[in-house]
Amino acid sequence: MEIKYRLYPYPVLAPYSDDYSSGRFEVAIDPRKEGYDLQIDFAAVLTNEELKQLIRSGQAKYVYHLECARTAFREVFQTDKEMASHLISDKKINGELQICPFIAAVKDIRGYASPDFHEDYQGVSFEIEAGCILATGKMTTLDISKDIDELAQLPSIFSITKNGDAECRQMLVDYSGRKILIKLPVEDYYCYKQLSKTPQLQAILNSMTIIPALIYVLEELKRMPAEEREENAGSLWYRVLAKTLAKRFACDVETQDFEEQDAVSLAQSLINNPASDAFRMLAGGISGGDDE
Repeated sequence: MEIKYRLYPYPVLAPYSDDYSSGRFEVAIDPRKEGYDLQIDFAAVLTNEELKQLIRSGQAKYVYHLECARTAFREVFQTDKEMASHLISDKKINGELQICPFIAAVKDIRGYASPDFHEDYQGVSFEIEAGCILATGKMTTLDISKDIDELAQLPSIFSITKNGDAECRQMLVDYSGRKILIKLPVEDYYCYKQLSKTPQLQAILNSMTIIPALIYVLEELKRMPAEEREENAGSLWYRVLAKTLAKRFACDVETQDFEEQDAVSLAQSLINNPASDAFRMLAGGISGGDDE
């Protein structure tokens, strides 16, 4: 959605309009990575006192329209704060992300007037309906490029294998080799192999296997003294895990900061939260069955 010049039946504070003789509405937009996701910080500057009062009274809000044409993502973020942040999942955006800032009425406004109006509107008041735009800022376009590399493919450091011990009934994890081995009981392994042929089930399978295995490995690393961690430094899984933590989460596995991390939360973030996709997949399947 691009902000283009248009006429309104009431004054609008905009860079392309002279409806106001003075006053400005500008927004600084600062994107930053939060793990794999995108955190956007908004800092609005508004110098018109009447619009400020409408926001303070709850009759208007800062509104940010976010749209990514490539993924068909479209979202509206509203706030009454000049400084605000909004988190967008990495799964929802790719390519150009357009952000259009507005101030919009969220309630009907009676008798709106401002001494900052252009002289043609002096002495005139307006009835504003909820949803109407009161001010627009300049559109910002962010280039969201994704790094599809080894660091973004953490599941590649895991290998799902069959446990040779027929008596074993639990999943076991072995990180002593190049990759992290997830050993499944024989029957479970063949079920996994069959299910893994369906790509739509990958988030469910990752939640059942890779997430618990990763939690276990992270907890083990946290308990290890520094010299013992160094013994694993030559392993593929350790190198990829350490690089991903440093690059995406500003977390050094060799420091105390890592030891203070919550392993459950960190494991889910590292695999880009597959549980959320798994729940949606399961809920959609159940709903589909009910409809029939």
